[in-house]
Amino acid sequence: MTALFEQFLKERTYIKNVSKNTLIFYRASFKAYQKIIGSATVPTKQDLNNFVIGLRENGFKPVTCNTYIRGMNSFLTWLHENEHTAEHLKIKQLKCEQRVIQTFSNAELQRIISFKPKGFYQQRIYTLVLLAIDTGCRINELLTLTRKKIDFENLLMTVRGKGNKERTIPISVEARKHLYKWLKNHPFDLVFCAKNGLRLLYDNCRRDYQKFLKKVGVEKCDQSFHALRRLFAEQYVRNGGNLFYLMTVMGHNDIKTTKHYVRVDTEALQETHSKTSILSRIR
Repeated sequence: MTALFEQFLKERTYIKNVSKNTLIFYRASFKAYQKIIGSATVPTKQDLNNFVIGLRENGFKPVTCNTYIRGMNSFLTWLHENEHTAEHLKIKQLKCEQRVIQTFSNAELQRIISFKPKGFYQQRIYTLVLLAIDTGCRINELLTLTRKKIDFENLLMTVRGKGNKERTIPISVEARKHLYKWLKNHPFDLVFCAKNGLRLLYDNCRRDYQKFLKKVGVEKCDQSFHALRRLFAEQYVRNGGNLFYLMTVMGHNDIKTTKHYVRVDTEALQETHSKTSILSRIR
């Protein structure tokens, strides 16, 4: 089955044009399967059940199991579509605890926006964070953004997202101001580059981001880059944005994915209810 898996990766690379990170994800999922079941034969239903049982017995949490399950399900779909299995086998995902993920409070957001950066590195991460908040872009989309993809006059920029798909999204006047100011710091094509103009590594960017959050006094919330993306999605919907427009802006193919980013808290529900209550409006 290893040969089939390699063929699956080739087709995903040259036909589906998936990203390098997606290929790494597929390999990690298949490697987990190999460790537990092996790869001598095409999977059976019992093999797949034993795979999940093996993951749990090895101490993997349901959320981690589901990551490997998603990767294997993509391969299983390919096996069926290419007539390597008579039945379209699929592993059912495990139920996970739904926890409320904390983003930034209004006070923390105010401290981030009002920060006065000093020097090249602080200005770079500050501008990147503001642009992520303003657009909801993935950090890797911003790290590959180039000058020619920014339309300052029409307040638009074009990013390359998952699957190498480009999308054009709006930016605010404030974001344009900060971008224009930042780009005076270097002559290179990449907007958020290293000092020598080469691409800024994700790990180095994350290091600068952690330092930045500590500098502005943000320590209790989820400090991942995705917290910025969730913040954008929540604020977009809370302030009247259309969920279908949000799906387009964030580069999702399925609105179900978009919904995962939107957490409606009690305060937002109260505000909406006060505006839409029939009794309140009639009175």
